[in-house]
Amino acid sequence: MNENRSAIVTVAFGRPTEHLDYTFSSFAMNQGVPLHAFIIGTALPQRRLPNIEYHLVAPVPDFSHPLREIYFRRLELIDRLDVDYALVVDSYDVLCLQPLPPFAQLLGDADVGACVELHGTRYILGQGCTNSFLNGGVFFWNVPRSRDIRAEVVSRGRTHFRTVADDQHCLNEVIHTKYYHRLRILPDQYNFRCFLEPKRQRGFPTVNTLDGVMIYHNSVSIDVAKKHPSFKARATLPELVADGRPLTPSEQFWRRLRNRFKPWIVR
Repeated sequence: MNENRSAIVTVAFGRPTEHLDYTFSSFAMNQGVPLHAFIIGTALPQRRLPNIEYHLVAPVPDFSHPLREIYFRRLELIDRLDVDYALVVDSYDVLCLQPLPPFAQLLGDADVGACVELHGTRYILGQGCTNSFLNGGVFFWNVPRSRDIRAEVVSRGRTHFRTVADDQHCLNEVIHTKYYHRLRILPDQYNFRCFLEPKRQRGFPTVNTLDGVMIYHNSVSIDVAKKHPSFKARATLPELVADGRPLTPSEQFWRRLRNRFKPWIVR
């Protein structure tokens, strides 16, 4: 991870600033990559963790809501760091489960990398629709090369208020309309959003293990994940039972019928 200057960054205000060991400090397992927390407020938290470098940033009224300010300003605050690559994560619900590969390797020749949201097909301004709506809670950036993209996203945020989590709309509108050729869509192991048993929510997928997951991002199931002793580096792929011979048309019919009732699609 030392081949290029990299950092792992979060931006926080209020109560989470005193409790960055809930999830953010889990990224300290990435040796050689410093953790930076930008604190928006008038004073640094009284409880500061030794493995995190804190930066105090004065709030601005530009974004109408403090949480919305965090979502947008984290895109520009990384320019204050002398780094080539930055991983930017939410401050209180993103958990690192395994050491990450070098960010330069993850991004390759792309300037931005992110994972698709659970329900990835959405209408957006500009392109009109995308099947790859990106979740804003975990983003990898080539910092110098992505400066124009991030500046345009932040400018949209300053221009017009739609909702608090408006950064996701702006990110997807700008990237999927104008800069999709500079995007690398990462596998969801780098921003895994499924619920972890026994937690469930209608319309969302639930799994019974986080084996193979690098970064977990689900506020409802974070406590369950943290109580688990450990997860395997890779998920186990079950072997298929060998048929042993070609199936008859009748056997194929009943096999296909049974297969239709398996929960392949999340509803």
